[in-house]
Order: sequence, then C-alpha cells, then structure tokens
Amino acid sequence: MQTAKRVMLVEDDEDDQYLFCESLLELHPQIQCQIANNGAEALELVKQEPPFDLIFLDLNMPKVDGFECLKRLKANPLYQDIPVVIVSTSRRDADVEKCKELGAAMFVSKPASFAELFNKMLEILNVEAKS
Repeated sequence: MQTAKRVMLVEDDEDDQYLFCESLLELHPQIQCQIANNGAEALELVKQEPPFDLIFLDLNMPKVDGFECLKRLKANPLYQDIPVVIVSTSRRDADVEKCKELGAAMFVSKPASFAELFNKMLEILNVEAKS
C-alpha cells in the first residue's frame, strides 16, 4: 500500500475491534482505523469529510444492522463507489447474495485467529491497493 487510507470498521464486538485495528496497524502504520459500534454510528461517521476509502461491515449489530447500513451507504452518492467488505460469522448463501445485491464488494467469514485475520486483511488491502 502506497498511501495511508481511511478505513472504518463497523463492529459491535470489542475483541474483534481490537484485533482488526491491530492487524491493520501491523500491515501499515499509516492506516487510520475508525470504529463504529453499530450501523447507526457508521451512518453518522460517513457524514464527516473526507470520505472513508474502505469500510468493513459486520451484519449482526444492534440499532441498524449490516444489511440496512449497507443499503443506506450505497444510497449515499459519496459512498456508491467506496468498497464495503462484509465481515460476518454468517455463512448463509442467502446473506452473501443479499449483500452482493446491495452493493458489497466482498463477503468474508470472520477469521478464527489473529493470523487468519492478518492474512485476510493483507489479501483485501493488496486487492484495494491495486485498484
């Protein structure tokens, strides 16, 4: 990755938040990781400037779930082309399909370990760095 990116993680689990941000910082210390504890917080954060470069979104959250959050993000002209990666414990084909229909760039099952998470983040950020 050549330049720092603004990344938002929309996740209500504090342990997952910590591991996610640690893996990002290990990959690239200049990445700015902003956490939203639920979809409602995420929708408020996207009103700030500049826009985020990449969003990681959990599906199962309080207040506004991931499906509704994704739908509203993609309705926002600033975020129509911003990649949203779904990171969820769900492995249901219907959930994957619904996320694709709503505009998700990718659907990833939550990794079970820090090493898995780190490798998955490396893969995702390399894909993003090339585009």
